[in-house]
Amino acid sequence: MTEKHHGEKPVLRAAWLFPDILYLHGERGNMLAFQRVAGFAGAEVMVERIDFETEDFNPMDYDFIFCPPGELASLAAVIEWLSPYREALAEFIELGRVLAVTGTSQCIFGGKTGREDGSSLEGLGLIDCDFTERKAVYGDDIHVTTTYGGEEMEVFGSQIQMMDVHSREAAFGQVLYGFGNTGRDRCEGSLKKNSIFSNILGPIFVLNPWLTRKIVVQCLQNIGIEIDEFDFDMSLEMKSLATKKEFTASKVTKLTNSK
Repeated sequence: MTEKHHGEKPVLRAAWLFPDILYLHGERGNMLAFQRVAGFAGAEVMVERIDFETEDFNPMDYDFIFCPPGELASLAAVIEWLSPYREALAEFIELGRVLAVTGTSQCIFGGKTGREDGSSLEGLGLIDCDFTERKAVYGDDIHVTTTYGGEEMEVFGSQIQMMDVHSREAAFGQVLYGFGNTGRDRCEGSLKKNSIFSNILGPIFVLNPWLTRKIVVQCLQNIGIEIDEFDFDMSLEMKSLATKKEFTASKVTKLTNSK
C-alpha cells in the first residue's frame, strides 16, 4: 500500500505520461497548475515522469494521471508501451481515480483512429470512442458548461482539433461556443467516472482553476481525506473568462450579421 501522508500533510502521487514525447500546446502547465492548487488545499504532490525507461509502472500506485497531447504519428509507440497496463488503467478509471487526457492523446485510450493516409491506429479501448483524422486542422476558442464533482461550471480554452471525436461516452461538456467533438453537435470530450478526456487546451487547468480545484478535492477524497471547499484567489481567471465570453459573443454577432 502506498503511503499517503508525510507528517500531517496529505500526499498525492501523480504520474505524468511521456512528457518528452507528448508535449504539444504547453500542456505541461496542467501538471504545474494541479500541483499549485493542491498546495492551496494543504496537500503535497509527488510527480513521477513515466516514459520508455520506466520500470514496474503500476497505475494503481497513483492518485492522478495526466496525459498531454502529442503528434498523431508518435502515439503508436506510447500505446504499445502502455498495452501491458491496460487492465490496471481500466481499474484505475472504474475505481473513480482521476485520469486527465487532453487533445490528440484521447486516441491512446479510445478505439480506432482512422488516419488521412488510409492507415489506422488502434488504441487501448478504455473509452467507447473512435477518431477520424481531419483533412484540415481546426483552431479557435472553445467555451463549454460541465458538471464535475457535483458542481456545474463554465470552462474556457482553445481548441486545435486534429481529429474528429466520435464518442459514445457521456460528454465532458456541452458547447456554448466552438467546435467540440465533431462540430455537428454540442458535445465536447468524454467523461468516464471521474476521468476526463477533452479537446480543450489552454492549458485547461491553468485557465479554469475552479475545475482544477474540484479535481484536487476528488483526488483527496479517493485517498480518504474529506476536505471542505478551499478558497484561493481566482479573480484574475474569472475576469479573463468574462472578457473571453464577451469576445466570442462578438464573433458570433459579426458572423450572424455577415450572413
